[in-house]
Amino acid sequence: MDYVKSKSFTLAHGILVLLVAIMMIAAACSLSGCLGSPSDEDAIRAKLTSELDSIKNLDDSFVNEFSESINMSQLSVYGIDGVAFMKSYLDGFDYAIDSIAVDGDRATAQITITCKSYTGYQGALQNAVTDITANPDEIAALSSDEINQRIGEIVIGSLDGVELAATEPVTITYTKVDGQWEPASSTSGDIAAALMTN
Repeated sequence: MDYVKSKSFTLAHGILVLLVAIMMIAAACSLSGCLGSPSDEDAIRAKLTSELDSIKNLDDSFVNEFSESINMSQLSVYGIDGVAFMKSYLDGFDYAIDSIAVDGDRATAQITITCKSYTGYQGALQNAVTDITANPDEIAALSSDEINQRIGEIVIGSLDGVELAATEPVTITYTKVDGQWEPASSTSGDIAAALMTN
């Protein structure tokens, strides 16, 4: 009888040790991701979040690239630094990933962006120009360089007070290439268009 009890205790102890070991392995796997690779949706979401966070955090490389892509250097004649302008314009940028739909090796993600209203900026700029041109004698007394400087001040001043507004939803198309999800080449242009039309 004692032998049976001893064997039962040993078996119960062994099962307990095995269960603890299984739980520890499961916990380690869940932390390290060894229970499987992320789903396609999760992979796309992670990639998209990384890209959009670079805008939200005003990452220098993104701001420089975006500034160059829309030729912000032309503002330098007005004493405006294109990169500084874009950082001011993108101040307050945020986004929401509304949906991700995967169909085989193709997928679409829909996002909504919030940033300074471009329409609001244009309106504020027009109002500022109207105010300054209401006094032609003041402008007539300025040199060309001074006029350009004044224009620069109007542009930056108009941007500072613009409120945030949501864009229309933007759809980004992805294709799976060699196991990696790649956005369509038009993505940067689509996002830039959304930023300039809200």
